[in-house]
Amino acid sequence: MATVATLLTRWRRFLAVGALLVGASPGPAAIAQAPTYDLQISDQVGASNRYRLTFDIRMRAEIQGQGQPDERAERLIAMLSEGMTLRTAVEYEQELVGVAPDGLRTFEVRWRDYQFTGELAGQEIPPPADYISLTRELLSQSALVRTTPTGRTVEVEYSHPRLAGLARSFEETDGGMPTYLPEGPVSVGDRWTGAAKIPLGLSSGMAGNLTLELTHTLEEVREGPRGPVAVIALAGKYSQLEGVEETALGVPLRMEATLTGSSQFDITRGRFVGGHYQLDMFALHAEGGVEIQLIGHADGSQELLNAR
Repeated sequence: MATVATLLTRWRRFLAVGALLVGASPGPAAIAQAPTYDLQISDQVGASNRYRLTFDIRMRAEIQGQGQPDERAERLIAMLSEGMTLRTAVEYEQELVGVAPDGLRTFEVRWRDYQFTGELAGQEIPPPADYISLTRELLSQSALVRTTPTGRTVEVEYSHPRLAGLARSFEETDGGMPTYLPEGPVSVGDRWTGAAKIPLGLSSGMAGNLTLELTHTLEEVREGPRGPVAVIALAGKYSQLEGVEETALGVPLRMEATLTGSSQFDITRGRFVGGHYQLDMFALHAEGGVEIQLIGHADGSQELLNAR
């Protein structure tokens, strides 16, 4: 029969062997280490993608208080009390024509279709007076767009100066969707921040931008037809207001806005394959005992038309 000393000796040896085995085994961090993904715009010169971008906005006005609105405020209320809807749809094609030593991508962008419709108090809103001529110029010209590998626009060179006005939303939202790629590899759940200008084109005479601080999250990586697709969620809030304080009606506005949505990015091919976002807006003009509230909601979407 083993003595107590012998049993203790065997127990110590057992513990020592166990410690060696534990030390040689991969720890929980090694086993559960999350994969990382490098999300960058394609550097394959000659690659071409065609997209359809739509933007719908609905807005209405309400009045509160006991005061008497001035003439300008009455015009605004009369225009928007029964609601306004606007819809734009743009098809464009972008081809990567060069990659600089510093990584900047240069795309040639050509617009293939542009449509505008609107309704105010149940009546059709006529397009701007130069809508037809501007559209013809847009569809016959092109632009060179230079971006970083993460998709941030750094320069836009239009082949015709008049294109800048009609194509401004493309430039200010980096190709139509306010989504930025991270500067380095990320794992599911990682976040990064940025800012985006959301163009507000309420009518031919009312335009401006909302600048929103954005938080992006790599929500998931799913298997797509041609490989992994990153789903990037985004959320933003009103940061500052540029160019909207004095509209064509001369009414100063204080605005709040929130933005949510997501984009899908083909990791292997380095291109966005779709996305959707929603923008909720609230504006308040208070003067002389009268409060005018503007309430708006917008939906934007981007669709890859040559997905294959």
